[in-house]
Amino acid sequence: KGEAGRWEDVIFRWACDLARKAAEYLLQRIDQDLMKGRESGLRMEGFRQRWVTTLFGDIRISRRLYKDSKGGSRFLLDEAMGLRKRSQASPKVEELATFLATRLPFGKCEQLLRALLPDGLSHTTIHRLVGRTVDPYIQEEEREVAELLEDGVLPESENKAVPYLMIEADGTYVALQREEKRSTEVKVGIAYEGWQAQGKGRYRLKEKTCYAGIMDGGRFWDGMTLALSKKYDLSKVGRIVVGSDGADWAKKGAEVFGGLYQLDRFHLLRAIYEGAGSDMAGEVYRAC
Repeated sequence: KGEAGRWEDVIFRWACDLARKAAEYLLQRIDQDLMKGRESGLRMEGFRQRWVTTLFGDIRISRRLYKDSKGGSRFLLDEAMGLRKRSQASPKVEELATFLATRLPFGKCEQLLRALLPDGLSHTTIHRLVGRTVDPYIQEEEREVAELLEDGVLPESENKAVPYLMIEADGTYVALQREEKRSTEVKVGIAYEGWQAQGKGRYRLKEKTCYAGIMDGGRFWDGMTLALSKKYDLSKVGRIVVGSDGADWAKKGAEVFGGLYQLDRFHLLRAIYEGAGSDMAGEVYRAC
């Protein structure tokens, strides 16, 4: 069965090889067309080669380098292909690697990409790739937070008005590599409007809004405020209830939103045991 069962691999390698040759040829023609139609002021300086990891394997492209009137360097072919500087992955491979990295550790992402693609990416490359993908979003959020809290500029919003909004906040520690600290806390928040029945004794949260980040408590609630402001008119929300395990940073959410604070059920029961003793804890907890 060994050789007889490898026909898919043979055809797949043949198809990928054909696709690589077609891509290199077509991209060379596109680079020529871009040269003919380039804007005035761009001066060609020569050719530079570059390797790109695609869905059908690694390809090497030779493209024209241009200098603009201010001395800046440009590769018109890279721009037309959507290639980012210092990234070896094509846009589609970047999209796939980023998607996997939100669900799996980087090492597992590397194994899966090497199984799926003719030429995969190393886990360190995936790590750098995700960082470059995320950085612009972080910078944009910092700008929006500053505009909201410092200048009072409200983001574009659905302006929903609801009678209740529940917010739960918690933190989980994750290990760090090559850092001074061994671990750090990821703060997580989830807001919802209530519960929807999904069958007998089963419910789901209604209209969930999630937010998470590695940051201090103040910055976390700034980001959560921004996220909720894009969905709700917070001035028209009837009552906001913030729940957590009692951590100081999480309790401050009730102050930020002018709402009520309550312990989650597990920590409420534990606090009652500590305060009222085992004889009365059950009765007090049921009353709560």
